[in-house]
Parts: sequence; C-alpha cells; structure tokens
Amino acid sequence: MRKAWSGFVWSWAKWFIIPLSIWTTVLAGHAWCGTMSFETTDLGGGVFRYEFTPHNLTLLKNQEFDIKFSPTLFANLFNGAANDEFRLILLQPNNPGGVSGDYSALALIDHPSMAGPFTVDVTWLGDGAPGALPLVIHQFDSTGQHITGTISATPEPASWLLSGVGSLLVGYWLRAARRRS
Repeated sequence: MRKAWSGFVWSWAKWFIIPLSIWTTVLAGHAWCGTMSFETTDLGGGVFRYEFTPHNLTLLKNQEFDIKFSPTLFANLFNGAANDEFRLILLQPNNPGGVSGDYSALALIDHPSMAGPFTVDVTWLGDGAPGALPLVIHQFDSTGQHITGTISATPEPASWLLSGVGSLLVGYWLRAARRRS
C-alpha cells in the first residue's frame, strides 16, 4: 500500500507540481517588467504624434527609458515632452547614418511620477500609421556613465530561448527519472 501511494505521489508531482513550479519561475522573470502602451495621432503631412503611457514601470534616479525609432521608418523627432521629473533628450534617426533615433527620458529622482505627458512628434516614412516601438531601460551612475546592461521591458527572444532550454532540461530530467524507475 505504501509503495502504491508513493508511486501515485511521485507521478502526480512529476506531471503537475514540478512543471508548474518551473513554469511559474519562468513567468516570474517577466512579471516584474513594466510596459509602455502608445497611441498615435495623425497630424497630417506624414507627421504623427506618439503619446506613451507607462504601466507598472518604476524607475530610480539615473534610470532611463529609451524608445527606439528605426532610421528606415522615421525621418525626424521633434516637440518631445516629459514631466519635470525627467530629463528628455531626442536623438534624430540617421544621425549618423543608419543609427536609430531615440526618445530618452532620464529619471532625475527615485520613483518619478509616470503620469506624463510623454509625447513626441515624428515624421513617418512608412505606409499607414506607425506602430509599436522597442523600449529599453538603462542604468547610469551619478556621473552619467552606463553601469548596467540594458533590460528590455518586454520579453526578448533570448528569454524565450532560455525558457525553451529549461523545458528541454526538464524533459531530459523526467526521461531519466522514468528510466530509473
């Protein structure tokens, strides 16, 4: 009876608890990430206004959120706005050639208000309306030196690759456990 019970517990743990705990761990790495939604308004003549709205994004002093504008799709960035708790810098696409433009908002205090406004007008070179843009978070020290790697606010392909490798390792582990029993 005891052996049957332990076999039941092991099979239940093997097929439910272990994968659930691993999946929860994988997703927890993405749960802290904030996101940035956007809305575009057509101002006419190929000019659009992006209005960004942060969600669950908390920054400390000297952290920057950086929104990239492809040099093949955007010609100019102008009329940028951010609230007083940020220092805003607009870097133009294709300056130098082939480099992305940037909407860079550096937090001047810990936990700045994310109420906005966070807007920028752009000259759009594509068809239709412009769409989603990559968001990157950078950490700088008090002298302006970049001190950490970039952290994407959305899952990158590398994180999904890591999740896939973890799933393969779990599969290998379960297969080895099955062979032992």
